[in-house]
Amino acid sequence: METLYANLIAKGYAPKSVRNYNACVHSMLEKAVRQNDLVRNVAGLVDLPRRVRRDPPMITPLEAQAFLKASREHRLEALFILAITTAARQGELLGLTWDSVDLEAETLNIRRALQKVEGKVGLVEPKTPSSLRTVALPELAVAALRRHHARQIREKMFLGRAWDNELNLVFTTPLGTPLDKDNVRKRELPPIYKAAGLPPELTFHDLRHIAASLALGNGVSITTVSEMLGHADPSTTLRVYAHAIPGAQREAARIFDKLLTG
Repeated sequence: METLYANLIAKGYAPKSVRNYNACVHSMLEKAVRQNDLVRNVAGLVDLPRRVRRDPPMITPLEAQAFLKASREHRLEALFILAITTAARQGELLGLTWDSVDLEAETLNIRRALQKVEGKVGLVEPKTPSSLRTVALPELAVAALRRHHARQIREKMFLGRAWDNELNLVFTTPLGTPLDKDNVRKRELPPIYKAAGLPPELTFHDLRHIAASLALGNGVSITTVSEMLGHADPSTTLRVYAHAIPGAQREAARIFDKLLTG
């Protein structure tokens, strides 16, 4: 098994993916042990690759503006704007339905996520209650959603009965069907990152990190950002994004000077 995992790493699989794979194998073998089909679970004896902690990416407001400029006129422009202004997860945005969007109140309600279960794509409830949240929208996101809605109506009128948006999704293919997250991540985003002069290794999920980092770096409270992210506890947000709070350590040093030297 260690040879298999080493080969997966050599092919470019992330250590986390290999560990997840081993967890699945471990679970299956453990059941076999309980049923006396195996003597012991060999998956528990494997030396797994170490977890590699990747710091959330940081980009400047000017780079974020370049990203938005590069996404202009793209069919999924509104999706990318929401990602970088709401810090919502990709599945949450792809599973967003029009009845969860209030353009007059400038809010969106995150209640479900798009997910493939047993080969079929559908909407699922979030894993934790904290993921159920209402997020305020900036004006640029509202304007983008209005343009997107108008475009979607045109596509629906053009296709007529062939249009198939059974789930009432905000973001669909030109046929009205759910978007494939891998297609968005691998085909749609890289050209935009390239045009904006951003690192090509950025992922869709990185837009969530970027949104949180930009908010924290410009004075938004940790509690508010935690609510945007859908974290159950602000301490989780602080642990992940402490680096994004400018001057935090310098302020701590200043306080010690004041306390200890008078």
